[in-house]
Amino acid sequence: MSEVPSPVRDRDERLYVPEQEGWKARIKDGWEKQYCFYKRPGEDFFHLLMSGEIFLQRGEEQVCLMCALRRGIVTTDRLYWQRAERRVREKSPKA
Repeated sequence: MSEVPSPVRDRDERLYVPEQEGWKARIKDGWEKQYCFYKRPGEDFFHLLMSGEIFLQRGEEQVCLMCALRRGIVTTDRLYWQRAERRVREKSPKA
């Protein structure tokens, strides 16, 4: 395995799925054609998932991590759960 450059190694960047219901992380195995469920901005076609690529799947929906991040399915915000709790409280009717 090759060594990861220092700036990447020193960062603690992870991905989180705030609404986990039904989503599974998968690794594309093989070269049969599978497409991301979403199109990239400015493109009018669905892009291929590549062999070895990590993607999310819910039913027939297969989403590459970049599209999942762009669509808000995943986040890099480690404290997403605190913000979600606050949003629920703010939306609740006041007594």
